[in-house]
Amino acid sequence: AQDMDYRPRPQDRRFEDYNLVLDAAAHGLGIALARPPMIEHQLKSGRIVAVDDRIVLSPISYWLDRPTGRPRAAAAELARRIAAQAGLAAEKIEDFIVAEQ
Repeated sequence: AQDMDYRPRPQDRRFEDYNLVLDAAAHGLGIALARPPMIEHQLKSGRIVAVDDRIVLSPISYWLDRPTGRPRAAAAELARRIAAQAGLAAEKIEDFIVAEQ
């Protein structure tokens, strides 16, 4: 990514748990590829620091789906919260919530 040539070495550490990745970076064991919304408070507190200002978009996507008909109030509120965190415009999520399928 970003025109950088990187090949993992045998001694490089790899973690399956994202929290371990961040803890390892915070304790000086290396750098971590991090999702900006997930590390905002850690950056602000100084627990970790950004080594570069570049942000690379991930090809991984998530889908929010629902059954036919109007969702229950709790499900609609959860959809609003998820959409807000994803930066989706409020009118788009409302269209999704009230749409007949």
